[in-house]
Amino acid sequence: MQEPPQSLAAALETACLTATLESISDAVLMLDHSWKIRYMNGNAERLLQVQRSEVMGKNVWTVFPEAVDGPYYRAYHQAVETNSAVAFEEHYAPLNLWTEIRAYPSAEGVTIYFRDISERKAIEAQIHNMAFYDKLTGLPNRQLLLDRAGDALSQGRLGAMLFIDLDNFKNINDTRGHDKGDILLQMVGDRLNAAVRSCDTVARFGGDEFIVLLEDLGPTEEAVAKAAQEVAAKIIHAFVAPFVIEGVDQYSTPSIGVTLFNGSCGTVDEVLKRADLAMYQAKAAGRNNVSFFDPAMQARVSARAALEADMRRALVNDEFVLYYQPLMNMDGTMAGTEALVRWKHPQRGLVSPAEFIPVAEDSNLILPLGRWVMHEACRQLAQWANDKRTAKLAMAVNVSAQQFHRPDFVEQVLEVLAATGARADKLRLEMTESLLLKDIEGTVEKMQRLRAAGITFALDDFGTGYSSLSYLHRLPLDQLKIDRSFIWAAVKEDSGAAIVRIIVALGKALNMSVVAEGVETLEQLNFVIAEGCQSYQGYLFSKPLPEPELLTLIAGL
Repeated sequence: MQEPPQSLAAALETACLTATLESISDAVLMLDHSWKIRYMNGNAERLLQVQRSEVMGKNVWTVFPEAVDGPYYRAYHQAVETNSAVAFEEHYAPLNLWTEIRAYPSAEGVTIYFRDISERKAIEAQIHNMAFYDKLTGLPNRQLLLDRAGDALSQGRLGAMLFIDLDNFKNINDTRGHDKGDILLQMVGDRLNAAVRSCDTVARFGGDEFIVLLEDLGPTEEAVAKAAQEVAAKIIHAFVAPFVIEGVDQYSTPSIGVTLFNGSCGTVDEVLKRADLAMYQAKAAGRNNVSFFDPAMQARVSARAALEADMRRALVNDEFVLYYQPLMNMDGTMAGTEALVRWKHPQRGLVSPAEFIPVAEDSNLILPLGRWVMHEACRQLAQWANDKRTAKLAMAVNVSAQQFHRPDFVEQVLEVLAATGARADKLRLEMTESLLLKDIEGTVEKMQRLRAAGITFALDDFGTGYSSLSYLHRLPLDQLKIDRSFIWAAVKEDSGAAIVRIIVALGKALNMSVVAEGVETLEQLNFVIAEGCQSYQGYLFSKPLPEPELLTLIAGL
């Protein structure tokens, strides 16, 4: 019997291969060396949801552009470049299916086998959820919490753990039934998630106990403690509104124990024990409360919280006052004053700005406080304009970064000037270098608008921040104020004196006046006069004074 012709043999072989590929359960796609589709079986049509007749001969990356630069693309190229099979699993987003892919290179190109493994992946996900997530609330369970806390400790990360127990939860189960208690637990989980960041872990630890794991809160223990206190306060507030269960208001409160952790604080169990102990301290203190494990940290956090609460009350009760520090010319005349806020606490007396300004900055109370300072300073400036002793005095007002970067800052300042009748050309705004570095274009635009109204600007504490000539020459500044630390060092160290000389020379080159801050001795005064400073401030002449004492001082000049 004769052998069939070569073309017929090839045809038979192709037909057999095609029949085989059509019968297998995998989807099959064959590409030539130009990535053009030369064959697709029926399963590939169904799996990829395309018609063979419409894609044959077309470039595969044109047909499936969403796969370009993804794992499919890289795997196919790897198979060709290494001349070896490549297998991987990937989620194919457009069709929401998981596929197991095997790519085989050949003389003709690449053959790809697809298999839909979505059902297997769904089962794996279900098993994962059962192992690591609470069935009732959908929150991470004890095991997942322990894993994440263990990772944080092993990597030495600084964070906080909040142990939360619902007060009197047993009464809810006893009076309304366990099904209503379960609904409450689900609603508690929702409120806890809403009170924290998406990167934080809220876990149901068991029963009516929840754990919140907080990371990346700040670089220091104080910063982490402050942030943890704020989160705990948000959680307490989140429980104020009733939980409405089947039309009935149900009230519940949390007792929260807080402990900080880092890589040197022991095991996860030890951290949990500390948080648990702190939680029982919160219950002992009357429930619906927050307690820190570390008594010293608790005292600091409590003191800060009390100070913030006092500041809010002080703003309402008008307890803040302005003191004025003279700005002196080198000839002994007074050029102006700097308005400095002081707090006359009804119990503590005069509270140092070093104590309350950082709290104001952290709590955003600097915004209402800054508005009050601006208004009071301009009111005083307008009043001084009617007194020949003070009519020529300028007024400097410190501006915080939070104030300045408010979108309506320019409008606020202009409205205060209009409301008080103060002269804009007598108002000088003092800003720090850190304020100016943020959004340089927006900063210049705001300063130019205010300067067009007549307001001048001083750069305060110059040399202590991130001084850069690249921005300094662009800013419409009128004055540089040399930080007191350089003045103190100038008469003791050659390097300190050199820095002062450089700043004075820089100010003159940029047509700015230069003020020496913190001048306390005649030696310091003689030095800054010799170096060319135009004016100075400091205790050598006068400390900050209330307005009546300032007027007495002016009368004696």
